[in-house]
Amino acid sequence: MVIAPNRNDQIGEQWLKLIAQQSARVPFPVGMAMIVIAIMVSQEVPKQLAFGWLGLVFLVLLLRFFLLSKLFQNTALPFAAKERRVIVMSAVNGTVHALCLLTFPVISDHEKLFITVLLLALCTAATSTTAGHRATFIAYALPVLVTMMMVWVGTEGINNQNWVERSIGLLIGFYGVILLGVAKGTYRIFVESWVIRENEHDLNQKLQAALAQAQQANSAKTRFLAAASHDLRQPLHTQSLLIATLSLRKLDTRSTEIVRLLLESNATLAKLLDGLLDISKLDAGIVESVCNQFQIQGLVTQHYLEVEAAIRAKGLVPMLVLEANVFVNTDSQLLLRILRNLTDNAIKFTERGQIQLSVKADHNFVYVSVADTGRGILAQHHDKIFQEFYQVENAERDRAMGLGLGLSIVKRLTDLLDIGLTFTSVMNSGTQFTLRLPIVCNPCQLTQAVQTPAADAQAFALNILIVDDEKAVRTSMRILLEELGCRCLEAGGTAEAVMVTQQNQPDFILVDFRLRGEDSGIATINAIKNRWPGTPALLVSGDTAPDRQREAYLAGIRLLHKPLLLEQLKLELNEVRQNRERIRNNYNQGV
Repeated sequence: MVIAPNRNDQIGEQWLKLIAQQSARVPFPVGMAMIVIAIMVSQEVPKQLAFGWLGLVFLVLLLRFFLLSKLFQNTALPFAAKERRVIVMSAVNGTVHALCLLTFPVISDHEKLFITVLLLALCTAATSTTAGHRATFIAYALPVLVTMMMVWVGTEGINNQNWVERSIGLLIGFYGVILLGVAKGTYRIFVESWVIRENEHDLNQKLQAALAQAQQANSAKTRFLAAASHDLRQPLHTQSLLIATLSLRKLDTRSTEIVRLLLESNATLAKLLDGLLDISKLDAGIVESVCNQFQIQGLVTQHYLEVEAAIRAKGLVPMLVLEANVFVNTDSQLLLRILRNLTDNAIKFTERGQIQLSVKADHNFVYVSVADTGRGILAQHHDKIFQEFYQVENAERDRAMGLGLGLSIVKRLTDLLDIGLTFTSVMNSGTQFTLRLPIVCNPCQLTQAVQTPAADAQAFALNILIVDDEKAVRTSMRILLEELGCRCLEAGGTAEAVMVTQQNQPDFILVDFRLRGEDSGIATINAIKNRWPGTPALLVSGDTAPDRQREAYLAGIRLLHKPLLLEQLKLELNEVRQNRERIRNNYNQGV
C-alpha cells in the first residue's frame, strides 16, 4: 500500500497515540506477571536480588508510562525523534524482562517452563501493544527471545542429554520468526484501518458539505419561488378583482365571452401559482393534518362526480369501481387533494381510452387507485417523477401541462398522512397510482368526508376594512366588494386603519400581509382587535415564503394567497355574515 508522505506522518502520530494509550494499560498485567516470577525465583536466589529485579521492572514500567504519555503531547518534537525514544524504551523494557532468565541454572524445570510460557505470552502481546511496529516490536522481543534461546540451549539436561532443551530453544526461535510475521500483518491492518477510517471521515465531510449545499440551494429555491410568486401575484390579484367585478355586471354577449376567457386564463395562472404555494407550505412544515373517520366510498364517489365532466370533455370514458365500503381515519381534505392531483395528471396524459377510480380492500387495508390508459412512463423516469418541476414529456413547457409539481405534492402529502403510495406503468398501456390506507375496524361515528359551504349570491351588506399599501389593489378590492353589496373603509397601513375605525366597527378585516417599512398585516389586525375585540380578520398575501406562512400560522390568523378568486371571496364573506347573524340571534334570544 502506497501512502502519501503527509499521511505517513499522520499514521505515525496515530501510532504514537496508541502507544501512549497502551503504556497506561500494560503496567498492571505485566506487573502482576513479574511479581509471580519474583516470588518464584526468590526461593532459589537471594530475595534481595529477586525483589531488586522486580523493583527495576516497575521503575521501567513507570518511566515508560511517564515518558510515552508526555511524548505524544509534545508537538514540537519531530516524529522521527519520538519514534526513536519509543524504540529505546521498548528495548530497555525487553532487556529488564530478560534478566529473570539468568536464574535458569538454579531453578527447577517446571519453573523454567512457567517463566518461558509467561515471557512468550508477553512477546505475543507485544505484537498488539506496539500495533506491530517492526522496530519497536523487535526492540522488545529480541532481547527476550534471544536470551531465552541461549539459556535453553545451554541448559544441561538429564543424564547430560540436552536434546529436549535444545529443541525448545530452536522452537522459541521459530516462534520468534512467526511473531515477526504476525507483527508485520498487525501493522498493515493498523495502517489500512486508519486509511479506511480517514477515507470515511473525508467522505462524511464531503457528504455533509454536499448536504449543506443542497439545503442552501433548496432554501434559495424556496426564497426565489416565494419572491417570484409574490411579484406575480400582486398584479394578478388586481387583475382578478377587476375581471370578477366585470363578471358581476350586465354585459353584452361579446363582452361576456371575453370576460369568461379572461376568468379562465386567470384561473389557470392562479392554479400554477397555487402549486408553488403548496410546495412552500409543505417545505415550511405548516401543513397540519386533521384526521377524522369516514367511509372511503363516499369521498371517492364525490371526487368522481367532481371530475366526471372534465374526463368526458377530454373524450375519455370515466369509470368508478367500488368493491369495498370501509372506514378510514385520515385527513379527508388532504386525501381529496391527493386524488385531485392524481386524476388531473391522468387526464393530462391520456389521449384515448378511460380514467378509472377504484376502491378495493383486503382484511387490513383499503386500496384507492387512479388508473388511466395513457402513454405510460418509461422505466428510467420512475425514480424521478416525484421530483419538483420534473415533467416526462413537456419540452415545450406547455403551461396547460402545469409546472410538474402535482406528483411532488402528492408524495409530500402521502408522507405527511402516512399513506402508502405505489404505482405501475406500462408504455402505451397506461399508469395506475394506488393509495393504501389502514381500515378502521370499529369506527366511532360516521363523519362527512367533505363539507363545502355554498356561497350566497345575494348582497352581503357587510362593513369591511381593506388595508393594503398599494392603492390599485385597495381600489380594485373596494370596487368588487361594493359590487357584492358591501360598504368599505380603506387604509394604507396600521396607523391609518386605527384612525378610520375609531368610530366605525368593521364586520371583517381584509388586510395585506406585507405593508410598508416595518408595518405588517398582523400588527394591523392586533391593533383593530384591541379597539374592536372579536372582529374576524383575514390576511391576504402574494408572499409564499415558508417563513411568512409560519409567521401567520403562529399568530393564529388565516392566510390566503393572491390572486383571491371571486368564489373564494364569496365563501369568506358568507361565513362572516353567517357568524354575525348567529351572534345576533343568540343575543336576541338572551343566550
